[in-house]
Amino acid sequence: MEMNLIERIKNKYISLPVATITILLIGYIDFLTGDEFAFSFFYLLPIASLSISPKTSVSVIIFTSTLASIEWFIAEYLTREYTLLFFPIWNAGIRLIFFISIGLLLYYLKENEKKLKSLNSHLKSINNEKNKFIGIAAHDIKGPLGIINAFSEILIEDYKEELNPEITEILNIIKTTSSNSITVVRNLLDVSKIEAGKLVLTYKSQDYISFIANQVHINQILAKNKEIGIKLDTSTDEIIVDFDEHYFSEVIGNLLSNAIKYSNRNTEILVRVSLSDKNQLLTEVIDNGIGISEEEQQNLFNYFQKTSSRPTEGEESTGLGLAISKQIITLHHGQIGVKSSKNQGSNFFFSIPLKRP
Repeated sequence: MEMNLIERIKNKYISLPVATITILLIGYIDFLTGDEFAFSFFYLLPIASLSISPKTSVSVIIFTSTLASIEWFIAEYLTREYTLLFFPIWNAGIRLIFFISIGLLLYYLKENEKKLKSLNSHLKSINNEKNKFIGIAAHDIKGPLGIINAFSEILIEDYKEELNPEITEILNIIKTTSSNSITVVRNLLDVSKIEAGKLVLTYKSQDYISFIANQVHINQILAKNKEIGIKLDTSTDEIIVDFDEHYFSEVIGNLLSNAIKYSNRNTEILVRVSLSDKNQLLTEVIDNGIGISEEEQQNLFNYFQKTSSRPTEGEESTGLGLAISKQIITLHHGQIGVKSSKNQGSNFFFSIPLKRP
């Protein structure tokens, strides 16, 4: 990409001697041409160029502005006739104010830009440290949570006949809470990778229909608890697509999990896969749940965003799943969105190209 003129000037140091010689040269040419050609604008060029140079000071801007005003005054006075000396002096004063104003404006804009760059660099460093801390903390927490979840499941399954109902209920709460916490930790790990730019996709060319069918089967087991059916609708038996299976499992899992959470019992979720005319693969997850208002849809794919809609049976929601899904789809050069109305269900959809760009 070619740099614009301002960027080229900023990346080159324009010294005071060069600016001074340029102003004197412009004044001499202005004197030679007289009224036939106006050089008024050209006096401003070396001042502006000097103002945005890296090592310019305010005193240098005032000096070059004064020199340009004097040069302009001399060229004008010697090539025109005036009844009073006041008029060329007045014009020179106005020009001096104009030159200094423009020069200082550019100078302070440059200084503010330097401060912003320094601040952005500092914030980026802090953000990287934050992501590093989150990644380490989440990784260290994930292991113990997994052990708690596994042991509680073993106790429930292997000793359910020996435990009284109260203890079994407590163990179920421990299992559910630890499972939800593991999901949060996994999401935080993904967020830290995304924010740090370390989420690397491993593309694989494979049958997307088979992949989706497997995801539907896995989530159907979870949906049985609410007596919800998941139906797969596709116009073809096989579509070969390049995608990261691991992260796409997370996207489909997030969308189906949300559909299950926000659907009532004895309803159906439809997963529809179709091809568009532009070699795009469209996947839709359609439910008949409680829906989302149009106002809340605007920020739905941002981190930690929750809506006024609540899961139908009190399920937990972290507010991270959709944001992570959006980042994963974006990395696949795709788009994700939602169509929904309050109390009329939701259609979460995403599209990706069949072949990697």
